[in-house]
Amino acid sequence: MKSYQSMKTKLIPIGIYNLAQGAANDSEIRAFARGIDTVDNRLDVIIREAFIPTAIDFGLSSWEEIFGPPNLSTSSALRRELLIKRLRLSPRSFTKRSAEDILTSLGIDGFRIDENPSLFVVTIDLSDNDYSVTKRAWIRDQLDELLPAHLEIDLIFGNISWAQIDSLGLTFQQSDDKGYTWDSIDSLKP
Repeated sequence: MKSYQSMKTKLIPIGIYNLAQGAANDSEIRAFARGIDTVDNRLDVIIREAFIPTAIDFGLSSWEEIFGPPNLSTSSALRRELLIKRLRLSPRSFTKRSAEDILTSLGIDGFRIDENPSLFVVTIDLSDNDYSVTKRAWIRDQLDELLPAHLEIDLIFGNISWAQIDSLGLTFQQSDDKGYTWDSIDSLKP
Protein backbone atom coordinates (compact mmCIF):
# COMPACT_ATOMS: atom_id res chain seq x y z
CA MET A 1 0.00 0.00 0.00
CA LYS A 2 2.02 2.92 -1.30
CA SER A 3 -0.42 5.55 0.03
CA TYR A 4 -0.38 4.11 3.55
CA GLN A 5 3.38 4.38 3.87
CA SER A 6 3.36 7.92 2.46
CA MET A 7 0.57 9.03 4.84
CA LYS A 8 2.19 7.40 7.87
CA THR A 9 5.56 9.03 7.11
CA LYS A 10 3.90 12.43 6.96
CA LEU A 11 1.70 11.97 10.07
CA ILE A 12 4.35 10.62 12.49
CA PRO A 13 6.11 14.01 12.90
CA ILE A 14 2.81 15.67 13.81
CA GLY A 15 2.62 13.44 16.88
CA ILE A 16 -1.13 13.61 17.48
CA TYR A 17 -2.01 10.24 15.98
CA ASN A 18 -1.39 6.85 17.51
CA LEU A 19 -0.13 4.97 14.45
CA ALA A 20 0.90 1.79 16.21
CA GLN A 21 -0.28 -1.30 14.37
CA GLY A 22 -3.84 -2.15 15.41
CA ALA A 23 -4.59 1.34 16.82
CA ALA A 24 -7.84 3.01 15.70
CA ASN A 25 -5.98 5.78 13.83
CA ASP A 26 -3.77 3.23 12.11
CA SER A 27 -6.82 1.27 10.91
CA GLU A 28 -8.44 4.47 9.70
CA ILE A 29 -5.30 5.51 7.79
CA ARG A 30 -5.09 2.02 6.24
CA ALA A 31 -8.73 2.27 5.07
CA PHE A 32 -8.11 5.69 3.51
CA ALA A 33 -4.93 4.41 1.88
CA ARG A 34 -6.73 1.41 0.40
CA GLY A 35 -9.31 3.70 -1.22
CA ILE A 36 -6.66 6.10 -2.48
CA ASP A 37 -4.60 3.24 -3.93
CA THR A 38 -7.67 1.86 -5.74
CA VAL A 39 -8.41 5.23 -7.34
CA ASP A 40 -4.70 5.78 -8.09
CA ASN A 41 -4.46 2.40 -9.85
CA ARG A 42 -7.53 3.18 -11.94
CA LEU A 43 -6.08 6.56 -12.90
CA ASP A 44 -2.82 4.87 -13.93
CA VAL A 45 -4.80 2.62 -16.30
CA ILE A 46 -6.76 5.57 -17.71
CA ILE A 47 -3.57 7.55 -18.29
CA ARG A 48 -1.88 4.53 -19.91
CA GLU A 49 -4.86 3.92 -22.22
CA ALA A 50 -5.28 7.61 -23.16
CA PHE A 51 -2.05 7.68 -25.17
CA ILE A 52 -1.49 5.51 -28.22
CA PRO A 53 2.18 4.67 -27.49
CA THR A 54 1.26 3.15 -24.10
CA ALA A 55 -2.28 1.85 -24.72
CA ILE A 56 -2.75 -1.91 -24.67
CA ASP A 57 -6.49 -2.47 -24.25
CA PHE A 58 -9.58 -0.27 -24.43
CA GLY A 59 -7.49 2.76 -25.35
CA LEU A 60 -6.48 1.19 -28.65
CA SER A 61 -10.06 0.13 -29.38
CA SER A 62 -11.32 3.64 -28.62
CA TRP A 63 -8.81 5.21 -31.01
CA GLU A 64 -9.55 2.61 -33.71
CA GLU A 65 -13.31 3.24 -33.44
CA ILE A 66 -12.69 6.76 -34.73
CA PHE A 67 -11.71 5.20 -38.08
CA GLY A 68 -13.87 2.08 -38.12
CA PRO A 69 -14.15 -1.19 -36.24
CA PRO A 70 -11.31 -2.10 -33.85
CA ASN A 71 -8.68 -4.43 -35.28
CA LEU A 72 -8.60 -6.98 -32.45
CA SER A 73 -7.01 -9.71 -34.56
CA THR A 74 -3.54 -8.10 -34.62
CA SER A 75 -0.98 -7.40 -31.93
CA SER A 76 -1.11 -4.28 -29.77
CA ALA A 77 2.23 -3.13 -31.20
CA LEU A 78 0.95 -3.30 -34.79
CA ARG A 79 -2.32 -1.62 -33.82
CA ARG A 80 -0.36 1.24 -32.21
CA GLU A 81 1.87 1.55 -35.28
CA LEU A 82 -1.12 1.72 -37.66
CA LEU A 83 -2.89 4.31 -35.51
CA ILE A 84 0.20 6.51 -35.33
CA LYS A 85 0.62 6.30 -39.11
CA ARG A 86 -3.05 7.14 -39.59
CA LEU A 87 -2.92 10.15 -37.29
CA ARG A 88 0.25 11.39 -38.98
CA LEU A 89 -1.73 12.03 -42.18
CA SER A 90 -2.49 15.65 -42.92
CA PRO A 91 -4.26 17.76 -45.53
CA ARG A 92 -0.87 17.99 -47.27
CA SER A 93 -0.85 14.23 -47.86
CA PHE A 94 -1.23 14.53 -51.66
CA THR A 95 1.89 12.77 -52.94
CA LYS A 96 2.40 9.21 -54.12
CA ARG A 97 4.46 8.61 -50.96
CA SER A 98 1.54 9.90 -48.88
CA ALA A 99 -0.83 7.51 -50.67
CA GLU A 100 1.57 4.68 -49.80
CA ASP A 101 1.55 5.87 -46.18
CA ILE A 102 -2.25 5.88 -46.22
CA LEU A 103 -2.37 2.30 -47.47
CA THR A 104 0.14 1.09 -44.88
CA SER A 105 -1.77 2.96 -42.16
CA LEU A 106 -4.76 0.80 -43.10
CA GLY A 107 -2.67 -2.33 -42.56
CA ILE A 108 -2.35 -2.99 -46.29
CA ASP A 109 0.87 -4.27 -47.80
CA GLY A 110 1.66 -5.71 -51.21
CA PHE A 111 0.22 -2.96 -53.39
CA ARG A 112 1.24 -0.98 -56.46
CA ILE A 113 0.26 2.61 -57.18
CA ASP A 114 0.20 4.01 -60.72
CA GLU A 115 -0.52 7.68 -61.35
CA ASN A 116 -2.11 9.26 -64.41
CA PRO A 117 -1.92 13.00 -63.62
CA SER A 118 -3.41 14.15 -66.91
CA LEU A 119 -6.66 12.30 -66.11
CA PHE A 120 -6.46 12.82 -62.32
CA VAL A 121 -6.62 9.04 -61.85
CA VAL A 122 -4.70 6.96 -59.36
CA THR A 123 -4.75 3.20 -59.86
CA ILE A 124 -4.11 1.12 -56.78
CA ASP A 125 -3.45 -2.54 -57.46
CA LEU A 126 -4.19 -4.74 -54.43
CA SER A 127 -4.38 -8.01 -56.34
CA ASP A 128 -1.45 -9.49 -54.38
CA ASN A 129 -3.80 -9.84 -51.40
CA ASP A 130 -7.01 -11.76 -50.91
CA TYR A 131 -9.68 -9.54 -49.34
CA SER A 132 -13.25 -10.42 -48.43
CA VAL A 133 -16.08 -8.38 -49.92
CA THR A 134 -16.54 -6.63 -46.54
CA LYS A 135 -12.84 -5.75 -46.30
CA ARG A 136 -12.88 -4.48 -49.90
CA ALA A 137 -15.80 -2.17 -49.12
CA TRP A 138 -14.02 -0.91 -45.99
CA ILE A 139 -10.83 -0.22 -47.97
CA ARG A 140 -12.83 1.69 -50.62
CA ASP A 141 -14.57 3.77 -47.94
CA GLN A 142 -11.31 4.54 -46.14
CA LEU A 143 -9.52 5.57 -49.34
CA ASP A 144 -12.45 7.74 -50.43
CA GLU A 145 -12.24 9.47 -47.07
CA LEU A 146 -8.46 9.86 -46.94
CA LEU A 147 -7.30 10.50 -50.49
CA PRO A 148 -7.88 13.92 -52.11
CA ALA A 149 -11.43 14.35 -53.39
CA HIS A 150 -10.36 15.55 -56.85
CA LEU A 151 -8.70 12.22 -57.64
CA GLU A 152 -10.49 9.32 -59.20
CA ILE A 153 -9.35 6.10 -57.59
CA ASP A 154 -9.33 2.83 -59.51
CA LEU A 155 -8.94 -0.05 -57.10
CA ILE A 156 -7.90 -3.40 -58.47
CA PHE A 157 -8.50 -6.30 -56.12
CA GLY A 158 -7.66 -8.93 -58.71
CA ASN A 159 -9.81 -10.71 -61.18
CA ILE A 160 -11.98 -13.65 -60.39
CA SER A 161 -11.13 -16.66 -62.49
CA TRP A 162 -13.56 -18.99 -64.25
CA ALA A 163 -12.41 -21.72 -61.86
CA GLN A 164 -13.49 -19.56 -58.94
CA ILE A 165 -16.85 -18.86 -60.58
CA ASP A 166 -17.30 -22.60 -61.23
CA SER A 167 -16.42 -23.36 -57.60
CA LEU A 168 -19.52 -21.43 -56.51
CA GLY A 169 -21.56 -24.29 -57.95
CA LEU A 170 -24.22 -22.08 -59.54
CA THR A 171 -25.94 -22.72 -62.86
CA PHE A 172 -26.09 -19.89 -65.37
CA GLN A 173 -29.75 -19.32 -64.47
CA GLN A 174 -28.97 -19.17 -60.73
CA SER A 175 -26.20 -16.64 -61.40
CA ASP A 176 -28.45 -14.62 -63.68
CA ASP A 177 -31.26 -14.64 -61.08
CA LYS A 178 -28.90 -12.99 -58.58
CA GLY A 179 -28.73 -9.91 -60.81
CA TYR A 180 -24.93 -9.74 -60.86
CA THR A 181 -23.26 -7.01 -62.85
CA TRP A 182 -19.71 -7.37 -64.18
CA ASP A 183 -18.51 -5.18 -61.28
CA SER A 184 -20.25 -7.37 -58.71
CA ILE A 185 -18.88 -10.55 -60.33
CA ASP A 186 -15.40 -9.03 -60.27
CA SER A 187 -15.73 -8.44 -56.52
CA LEU A 188 -16.95 -11.98 -55.70
CA LYS A 189 -14.86 -14.08 -53.39
CA PRO A 190 -15.39 -17.84 -53.21
